[in-house]
Amino acid sequence: MKLKYQDLVIKNGKFIGKFEEMYQKFSDPWNLLKKNKLDEGGGNLNYKIIYDYCNKLKQKKKLTTLEIGCGFPQISNELLKNGFKVYGTDISETVIRKSKKKYPKLKNNLFVSNFLNFSLYEKLNPDIIILSDITWYILPELKQFIKWYRGLKKEVFLIHSLAVYGKNKQKYGKEYFYDLESIKSFFNLNYLSSGYIENIGEDKHTFFLGTNK
Repeated sequence: MKLKYQDLVIKNGKFIGKFEEMYQKFSDPWNLLKKNKLDEGGGNLNYKIIYDYCNKLKQKKKLTTLEIGCGFPQISNELLKNGFKVYGTDISETVIRKSKKKYPKLKNNLFVSNFLNFSLYEKLNPDIIILSDITWYILPELKQFIKWYRGLKKEVFLIHSLAVYGKNKQKYGKEYFYDLESIKSFFNLNYLSSGYIENIGEDKHTFFLGTNK
């Protein structure tokens, strides 16, 4: 049977998490480089909501964003063009190396990092943290991250997006959450905005904009 990129992420309701191997074997595993090119009139609605949130938060001063689990950092690259100072992190050395070549303007702002690298995050000092479709992959570490995030002295906004599949259909992680309301309850933040995107082929895509203050 031919190997699929999904086999290296979550398979049969179990977390595999071989992201380095995935990026080595598949050049664009989620086809993100193809379907999210906003400058060519594409881009999915999920990304556009993230950009809209960031632009609404932007005031006269230049805001700093941190995209954790950035993969190919299209979100950060777009925000850079919109006047933000941006940083991105990912656990895969391969995708960070490829991204530095693909996005040379981001070369010094991309880091190989695990999810709980709080010392790095504090050094980068973001105003906005972006978690875009990575939450299923860091569930055991999520409570520790939320505790750290709530404890930050300054106000930092959190933009979160995640596909959900419903309590009955979902195999992995439903003891944590399975819809927007259970996600919001788990994070337990102050929410400025939240909602669903109806998707074809999967149930729903959730999103929220929250703050630690």
